[in-house]
Amino acid sequence: MKNGKKNMALINPQIMEMETSVVLKHDNVSNIDTPNYYIKQQQGFDYVDEGYMRHMLNLHYPIWRWEIVKYEFIGDKAISVHGRLTIVDNGIERHFDAVDAHRIASNEKGYVDIGNDLKSANTDCFKVAVNRLCNIADDVYRKRIEDVSLDESETNRIKAKLKKVKSKEVVSKIEASIDKMAINKTNLDATMRRLETIIGEQ
Repeated sequence: MKNGKKNMALINPQIMEMETSVVLKHDNVSNIDTPNYYIKQQQGFDYVDEGYMRHMLNLHYPIWRWEIVKYEFIGDKAISVHGRLTIVDNGIERHFDAVDAHRIASNEKGYVDIGNDLKSANTDCFKVAVNRLCNIADDVYRKRIEDVSLDESETNRIKAKLKKVKSKEVVSKIEASIDKMAINKTNLDATMRRLETIIGEQ
């Protein structure tokens, strides 16, 4: 325990401040809605235009570098790309390695345009890295974490109902579920209906 306290004392306040600014920045970028104009669809899946993602990368993380670590052919059917995105994030250099693959277009004469397939594989890999490292287009790629915790008024609604519940065991279970976020915005209405039933059956 003494060692733990000693280590905590060694944490530089500037580092803590930097960490906080990084977290806030990524949260802010994650919450930017991607304009519908830049959202495309292919085979039933949404994807974002590469130019928009590059623009957002330049806007929010202007010092960045993209490098291809490795190209690899998967038989004659696809190309796999391993790429690395490096950014300067609030003064800290960070990087993310991404891997993606792209199908090789071919016909009875052979490859249609292998250069274009290589570029497409690189683009797909780049966009994965931009999203995962920089939180750009989190809304489209389903990476945005939404706050489902109860606000004060919602918590008070449940507590008002709990005052009418006679079972201490039920009350303590509900309170514990609120603390653990097991009860949240997604199941608030169901919780209220359940409490109504419990009160009615007492």
